[in-house]
Formats: sequence, C-alpha cells, structure tokens
Amino acid sequence: MSTIAETPELILPEYQSVFISERKKPLMTKSCDNIYSGPSFQGSGMKNKARSMLCLLTEYYTTKLNSLENGPLEKVSRGCFIRIPKGFQNIGDGVSFQLTLGNCLELLKLARRKSVPELLKAVYTLISDNYLNVLKNSAIYGQLTGLEREKILQLRTRGKLSLCVIETQSIFGLNKNISRLENMSSDQPVDQIYSLDGESNQWQRVTNIPEEACLKGCSICSMHNYLFIAGGIQNTKNGLFCSNKLFCYNPLTDIWTQLTPMNQARSQLKLVPLDGYLYAIGGECLQTMERYDPRFNKWTFLAPLPKGSFAVAHEAAACGGEIYISGGHLFYRLLKYNPVQNQWEECPFNASKGRSCDMVAVGHILYRFDMHKDSRIHILQYNTTAKVWSEYIATFPNSKVPFKCSVLDGTIYCLNRETTARFLVEGEKATFESTMFNKVPSKGVGYHCPVVLNLQSPLSQTSV
Repeated sequence: MSTIAETPELILPEYQSVFISERKKPLMTKSCDNIYSGPSFQGSGMKNKARSMLCLLTEYYTTKLNSLENGPLEKVSRGCFIRIPKGFQNIGDGVSFQLTLGNCLELLKLARRKSVPELLKAVYTLISDNYLNVLKNSAIYGQLTGLEREKILQLRTRGKLSLCVIETQSIFGLNKNISRLENMSSDQPVDQIYSLDGESNQWQRVTNIPEEACLKGCSICSMHNYLFIAGGIQNTKNGLFCSNKLFCYNPLTDIWTQLTPMNQARSQLKLVPLDGYLYAIGGECLQTMERYDPRFNKWTFLAPLPKGSFAVAHEAAACGGEIYISGGHLFYRLLKYNPVQNQWEECPFNASKGRSCDMVAVGHILYRFDMHKDSRIHILQYNTTAKVWSEYIATFPNSKVPFKCSVLDGTIYCLNRETTARFLVEGEKATFESTMFNKVPSKGVGYHCPVVLNLQSPLSQTSV
C-alpha cells in the first residue's frame, strides 16, 4: 500500500494498454480539491472516478486484509486515487486533511452509505468546527438529520471547559482614559483573551482581540462555544461614536469573524444568548431591543423595553427560556421578556437600594450582586419558579472595585483586576473564596468581563 501511495503513476501490468493513451495527459491529481476544481474535471468521468476512489479507500480501511494477492489492496491499486501519506491508520485520518465545506456533504453521503464511522466523525468535526458557517448554508445544514445536528453541537463543547476573561475599557472618565491610551508606547501589549488554568492556577493567553472591536461600553457573551463582542464606543478622528459592529471568535479554529452589524449602534448594552439567538438589549438612552439569527446572519427589532425603564448600566441574564433585566438605574425593578409572546412584564420588586455589579442565573435562580460603599455585597436571589426574593450579605475580599460574574459548571465566579473569587451559598450564609486564585493580567483601563469557553489544543484550521 505504501508503494502505491507514494507512486501515483503506478499501473498494474494488465492495465498498461488501457492507459497507454493517457500518458500524454497530466498526472493524476492528488487531492479532492484539485479533482473537483482542476481542468481535468471537464471530463465527465472524473467525478465518478473520485467517488470510486473514496469507496475503494473506505473498503480498504474497513475490511481486514486477509491476503495480499486477493485483498482490497489490489482493488485500490487498480483505481484512480489520491496520494495517502504513510502512517494513516483509518479513513478518517486519511481524508480529514482534505475535508472542506465544499466537499463535506459528498463525503457525508458516502460515509452514511458505506457506514464508515471514522469518516462520519471527521465530517461531523469539520462541520462542528465551522458551525456558524454551516448554519448559514442551507445546502449543508438542511441535509443533516436532527440527531446529526445534536451530535455536531455536542462536538462544539469538546475540549477543556475554561473560565476566560476580557478586559473592557471603562466609559467613565472616558476622555482621561483615551488620553492615557494615546500616550501609551507602541510596544504596549494588545488586548487579549486569557483563560484560567485550574491545575497551574495561572492565566494563559488564548488569542489577541482585533483592533476593530470596541472594548469601551461593549457587551460580551458566549453561545455554541463562540465568543461575541457587540457594540461599544469607537474613538475616531471625528470624535466618539457608538458602534453597531458584531465580532465573533471561534476557539476551535482560532478565527475572528465580523458578522452582520446590529440595526442600531449601541453602547452600555447587554448581549444575551437564548435558544440559539443573540439579544441586544437597550444601551445608553435606548429602550430598543433586537435579535440576531445566525441562520440568516440578520438582526430583527423586537418589543422595546417598557416605558420608564431607562436602562443604562442595567444587568441581564437568560433563565428558564426567558430574559430578565435589573440593576443599573432600574434599581429595585425586575423585568422579564417572553420570546414566544414577544412581551415584557414586571416581576415582583426587590429590596435593592443601590446599583448592581452583575446578575447571573444558575438553574432557575437569579443572583444579583449589589456593591455598597462599605464594601459589603448585597446578594439578591430570585426564584423564577416560586417568584420570591431572598437576600444575603457578604464581603468581597481584598477589593472595593466592582466585579463581573460568570457561571462555570454550576458555580459562580466573580472577578475584577484585583481578585478572582468563587461565590458559594451554604444555608443562610454566603461567602466569596479567593485564596486559591491568582490575579487576572490587567492593563488597568476598565472592567474584566468573564466568559466560559471550551478550549482545545492544538487548534485546527479549515478551508471554507
């Protein structure tokens, strides 16, 4: 097999007369891409030969080689085939380096027909790695069964579940911060995403953030193991302007993409993922809301926030298939959005008397964190099923700086540039544990926004 693989011109003696007239033609192409796109494809039989080649390879790797004389080896030697490097142990490895979004559907059909689990896995992995691109491609996504779609989504969560952080720039004292940033030397580090390695207790760089992404007044979230950055304030030669841009980072391929911008430019908005959609809620002096559908790469306006809910610096979280907003200048109010009915409604009031740091959901419980001047943290807990509030008081260790929160494996992590802490509730007591975590790398220009991603190494690059 190795001899055949390394000698693409090899022809069995009994077939030399058949192919003698082909000697003057170009050598057999060595990749699926070339087979389908090269000039030789003009011949009507080339596509069938390529398919036949893959069938023969499938036979070889899925059948035990009982005889060198009569086994699949001789069949492969008589076919038109691509060059297979030495050392490949299965058909999935053998063709994975040639898989693209252009040929994955044909290979998927082949793998189904020939029942080749290795090839199926390779195709599923490719589609999973490029999930948003496939969602927008009905020619591919429409051919997947319900079980295959679930499998592909599960594959997106392979790798290590990690707490990641981005340092956003504060909008308060904006002119001062701009002057400071402009005076920084060119050798200052660029904005980056970091992840916490639980074993070494060290923050490690994941990737650089594009310079075009606004980190002042933006909102950040994750969905389907993608990271999204929306809105913010742009500093241009003509002054400061709100941004409507949406950036997306794929940790499985280490690729940034700019998606369709929002219909309305926003700063201090909230970007909330729910049931495969992104919701951009409010913003400074805005009560509008719009939803991003990744299948059509399109934003659509929905029901605006209720009148009187001047939602600046508000917090938002998805819980139980609905969206809740509170905090900021809403103070004690809690509003709930039902996406099925496209309606907002008022929830029971709470006892809050201050501005919130953040709000997250664990199961059917909302946790809202309010920081007071005496460094005490009021934790307001809302049971979305029973519709009742509970309150805890705790002290955030070693810091008076507002913090942000994220949920990892059902546990809430709260962090700022000085402290990373794990929030725990035991009975009627709430505590923040921080002794086991190192500080987050910081440039000291704003807030640290945590987000959870599944990271893997090494990263794979895919031709699309």
